[in-house]
Amino acid sequence: MANSRFSGLYLSGRTLALLLIVVGVVGAMAFYRAHATPEEVWAGLTHATQPALQASQVPTLSALNQEQETLAKRVAPAVVAVNVTARPSQNDGPGDSGDSGSGQQGLPPDNPLSQFFGQFGRQFPRSPEFEQGLGSGIIISPDGYIVTNNHVVQDATSVQVTLGDGRQLAAKVVGTDELTDLAVIKVNATGLSNLPWGDSKALQQGDLVFAFGNPFGLNFTMTHGLVSGKGRTPAGSRTNLRAPGDYIQTDAAINPGNSGGPLVNVRGEVVGVNSFIYTSTGTFSGEAFAIPSEIAEPIAATLIAKGKVVRGYLGINIQDITPETAKFFDVPPNSKGALVSTVTSGTPGAKAGLEVGDIIDSLNGKPITSGTDLQLATGSVEPGKQVQLGIIRGGQHKTLTATLGIAPEEQNQTARNSNAAPQSTGVRLGVRLSDLTPQLRDRYQIPDDIQGALITSVVPGGPAFDSQLSSGMLITSINRVPVHNTAEATAELRKLPPDKDVLLRIYFGGPQPGASFFVVHPAPASPGGGGR
Repeated sequence: MANSRFSGLYLSGRTLALLLIVVGVVGAMAFYRAHATPEEVWAGLTHATQPALQASQVPTLSALNQEQETLAKRVAPAVVAVNVTARPSQNDGPGDSGDSGSGQQGLPPDNPLSQFFGQFGRQFPRSPEFEQGLGSGIIISPDGYIVTNNHVVQDATSVQVTLGDGRQLAAKVVGTDELTDLAVIKVNATGLSNLPWGDSKALQQGDLVFAFGNPFGLNFTMTHGLVSGKGRTPAGSRTNLRAPGDYIQTDAAINPGNSGGPLVNVRGEVVGVNSFIYTSTGTFSGEAFAIPSEIAEPIAATLIAKGKVVRGYLGINIQDITPETAKFFDVPPNSKGALVSTVTSGTPGAKAGLEVGDIIDSLNGKPITSGTDLQLATGSVEPGKQVQLGIIRGGQHKTLTATLGIAPEEQNQTARNSNAAPQSTGVRLGVRLSDLTPQLRDRYQIPDDIQGALITSVVPGGPAFDSQLSSGMLITSINRVPVHNTAEATAELRKLPPDKDVLLRIYFGGPQPGASFFVVHPAPASPGGGGR
């Protein structure tokens, strides 16, 4: 028994000795790490044994890095953040855009926005009296003229600009143009970094371009991509037939806050003004659109000189002539020009003798190669001036004389109504609504026994957007009152006070259908607004 007890004590002693050794080692390591430099600690750890590549091994990539850094250093100082306080626009219907919008205050009626389009200007939640938001701008002169989007500064009561060096300066609105969604503001400063205009006509598909701006409030962000296409007028993006269209399409990432920022070429020249994106989520989905410099530069110059843009008006609708349409108008397949699709009675175009099917290929002797060419050309001539129109009719060339007029004030509303499905009015939630059709039910997988008002678009940055609503969702009740269609939803929203939250019951179709309640903080309705 004694030997057994002794043996047990002997083993316990060995265990204790081993434990003391382990404690000593751990303590030494802790002491070393507490007093060693980071380099000494790292040197004692397992790490990579093979070196990084040398710049000489990847010369093209290294040179590309350096060149992009050079470009960023040149461009970024001429990009500003535009902070706006504004009264909600009278043009914003709950589902107008404002961008998307087209802003985030509610797109102006003439700006691009449909089910999948969004522009970016005001990004913060609205209040009944005022809204605040963020966009971007481009300094185009050392004395403080800045180009941005109209929807960024529309109805602004104050505008503050943040420069790349951190300075914050008050800005005044020099002029705005809703039709092209462009605006010019000015700060009281001199010697500012500025960017030159480039030639958007010289861009080719596949060219490298860079977008600068302030997405989601991340100031002075740079992204890059390719020119995905030119002359784009995406379906649903043009709510006013007089708007030029012809956007530059790019896959450079553009998000809320980028609106009004520059799209530059590899030389740092402004070839476009970032305007809106194609998206079903309110954020970048791979397709962004910029107003080309061939439109933005002359509009900006006119706004600086006159504070507004007054365009000559013919009173016609036009489109590009294409090889497919050319054969029906007795012209060669490669013909260029603006094809007249409508002539409004009593307008300057009608009085000049223009007819549907005419192809306008020159104005005052200058070639017209597209509908946008004609719009820019007539827009540069003051109303009341005569112009010589070269046309092709029945394969024969003719010259007509037209005296340009001024577009009727109701033209924007007429064009918008003629090209968009009827929209509801009421408390502004920042959405557009539609009644369910068999096609929409099939698209969003909504059963026949489910009724409501379908959300077809959401203004990025608007009240519904902030509440995570999106297109394809179905409003089935408002403040627990069932609604079966857009008319009923409109009626309920009209009853609500503008400063109270709204409870929406939303049905989701799809493979996992269901419903949830959402609380939306609405903006006040505008009389006769065009959205929800």
